[in-house]
Amino acid sequence: MPHREKIAFVGTGGTISMTFSSKQNGYVPTLSAQDLVEILPTDLGRDLQVIDWSHQPSSHYTIRMTTDLVELLRKLVKDGASGIVVTCGTDSLEEMAYLTDLLWAYPQPVVFTGAMQPPGLQGSDAMANLSQAVKAASSECMWGMGVLACFQDQLFAASEVAKEVAHRRDAFSAPGRGPVADFVGGEIRIIRKPNRPPALEGAIMPAKDVEILWASLGGGDWTLSCLSRSRSLEGLVLAGFGAGNIPPSWIQYLKPLIKNDTAVVITTRCRRGHTNTLYGFEGSARRLLEMGVMDGGGLRPEHARLRLAVGLGAHFSKEDLQLYLMGKK
Repeated sequence: MPHREKIAFVGTGGTISMTFSSKQNGYVPTLSAQDLVEILPTDLGRDLQVIDWSHQPSSHYTIRMTTDLVELLRKLVKDGASGIVVTCGTDSLEEMAYLTDLLWAYPQPVVFTGAMQPPGLQGSDAMANLSQAVKAASSECMWGMGVLACFQDQLFAASEVAKEVAHRRDAFSAPGRGPVADFVGGEIRIIRKPNRPPALEGAIMPAKDVEILWASLGGGDWTLSCLSRSRSLEGLVLAGFGAGNIPPSWIQYLKPLIKNDTAVVITTRCRRGHTNTLYGFEGSARRLLEMGVMDGGGLRPEHARLRLAVGLGAHFSKEDLQLYLMGKK
């Protein structure tokens, strides 16, 4: 496996950095990035550029904080890094990796990894995930693959990875797609190249006040009525039933948002599939699009939220924003 000259190792906290605190009666982030490097085999830990960026569980991160992280990663590449490992909590890793991928226009790989069990626990997955992430970031075959997530002998595209299980070591997968690469006998085997739309370049500050509202049986009216009166809401993603359908009681609250040029996007809450205009009843995707709601197509709601935030931050027109949501801009 060819090894490039300079690999950066960025620690951001998460379970992989946690030890048990008797005071708090639970695991908390305490280990530095250097502490994690020191548990790696010597040949992998040698000569890494170690950056101790933060010590937080990933449930504490925000869009703005992740954008700050992307700026750091860009600087590392401009300063000569040929690959980057980011250790991260698994709670929001899939969203942090996806947002990074939207803004990553460099060929150098960024590999997110973490652990489902802290390093000190017997059977922890920390060492294996760390070792494989460093190998991936060091490999020339990973160039041009974008942002990846490395877990349990597999590398997933940031646009496809999902945390499917709350507690097991095999929590991550890419539903309907599978990994883009895996490890066989300690070596990386490329399975396929991820289909990445062009990333946005330049300093873009995504909108921060973009929310998701999930359709549920007879629910959501009170939440949407509050959102419709918000003066700071910049965008709203609707995670609709099935093909993108919502309760008809939501319509009265959506109309003032659309009238005030708040960006509203319809998606499906289903893990696979996309919105479609088959139905014509009130609350259907067809009627919503006619109202001025934008189409999220096959984007998962959390991905649509991040794309919408980035597109709003780039000051796209509504037409360009729709193209961007569909991966055509």
